[in-house]
Amino acid sequence: MKAVKYVIVYLIALQLLLPLAFSLPDVYHNRMDYKLMLDNNNMHDIDAVLQQVKRDIDKNAGDDYIIVLGDSIFYGSPGNSDQPFNVFLQQKPGAPTIYNLAFPAMQIGDFYAMLLKLDHFGIGTDRLLFNIRYASFIPREPGPRGVFWLAEDLRKLDPEAYRHILPQLEAADFKTPDDPYAYFQRALHEDWLPLLSLMRYKDYFRDNLYEWWLTTVRRQQLPDDALDDSRAWYIKKEWQESLGINYNEFLSDPQLVASFTDKPLDLTEANWDVYFLNKILARQQGKQTWVVLSGTNHDLMKEAVSKPGYKTNLDAIDRMMATKNVIYINMEGVMEGDFFSDHTHFTPEGNARLADLLWPYVQQRK
Repeated sequence: MKAVKYVIVYLIALQLLLPLAFSLPDVYHNRMDYKLMLDNNNMHDIDAVLQQVKRDIDKNAGDDYIIVLGDSIFYGSPGNSDQPFNVFLQQKPGAPTIYNLAFPAMQIGDFYAMLLKLDHFGIGTDRLLFNIRYASFIPREPGPRGVFWLAEDLRKLDPEAYRHILPQLEAADFKTPDDPYAYFQRALHEDWLPLLSLMRYKDYFRDNLYEWWLTTVRRQQLPDDALDDSRAWYIKKEWQESLGINYNEFLSDPQLVASFTDKPLDLTEANWDVYFLNKILARQQGKQTWVVLSGTNHDLMKEAVSKPGYKTNLDAIDRMMATKNVIYINMEGVMEGDFFSDHTHFTPEGNARLADLLWPYVQQRK
C-alpha cells in the first residue's frame, strides 16, 4: 500500500514539475516545429508550446505581445525557422514580443480551434494577427477539411461547431469512431493521454536529446529546418529547366487551378471559412485584430489573376472584410514577383519585406 502511495506521489510530482524542466526555446524557435509534429503524427505537441508560451508571457512579455495565427505563408514556408516574417518584425525598434503559432495547411477553422486552445491555456489574444488568402474561400469539393488539423480539439472545446461541420469533415475523409472500442481509443489518445505532462513533452524530450547528442557528442551542426527550397521562383525555374524539368507543369495541377477559380465565391456563412471567420471575430470583439489577405505572385500567375471573375471575387472579399471590426490589410498585388518562392509563398527577403509592410500597422497597436 505504501508503494502505491509513493507511485501516486511520484506521478503527481511528474505531472506538475515536468513542464518546469522545459522552457519556450525547448519547444519553439520562432515558430512551431512542423517536422516534429508531422514525423510523430502528434498534433498534441502544440499543447506543450502553448503551455510554455503562457509561462513566457507571465515571466517576460507582460501585456505587450502579439499572437500570430496562420497557414504556411505566415509560418514562413518554405524557408527555415530563422526566416519567417515575425523574426524580421521582432527586430524593429520597440516591437512587441511576437508568438508565431501559424502552421502549414491550417484552415480558418483551425485558427478558430487554436483561439479556443489559447483561451484554454489562459493566453490572452488582445492583439491577434492572422492571414487569410483568396483560396481560403473557394468551394470545398469535398476537401480540404474545413478544420484540417484540430478537429478533435474543436470537438472538445466547441461541440456545437464540431457537430455543425462534421458532415463536411467526414466527406473529406475525417474518421470518427463507429464502435465502442473505437470510442475508447479516441478517448484514450485524444482526451486522456494528452493531459499527461509525460505524453505532452515526450517528443520534445527525445528531440532535444537527439540535438544534444548530435552537437555535443558527434560535434556536428544541426541540420537546416527549412521545409523546401526557398530561393526565388524564377531561379528555381531556370534551374529545373536546365535539368529538363518543365517548371510550368504545376500550373495545370487541378488543386492549384481550383485555388484560383474565377467562379463567383459564396461569402455567406454557407461557406465554412466565412462561418469560422465570423466565430473568430465574435470572440475578438473589443480586442485588436489584424487580418492580412496574403497576396499572389502576379508574375507567375498572371493568367489566373487577370481573369475578371478573380478580380470580382477579390472585390467581394474586400467588401466583406470592410464590414468587420478589424484592421484589414490587403496584400494582393503589393509584393513584387521577385519576393516570391512560388505562386504564394515568400523567399526570406520576401518575409523581410512583408515585415516592413506590416510594421506601420503593428506600430498602431493599442
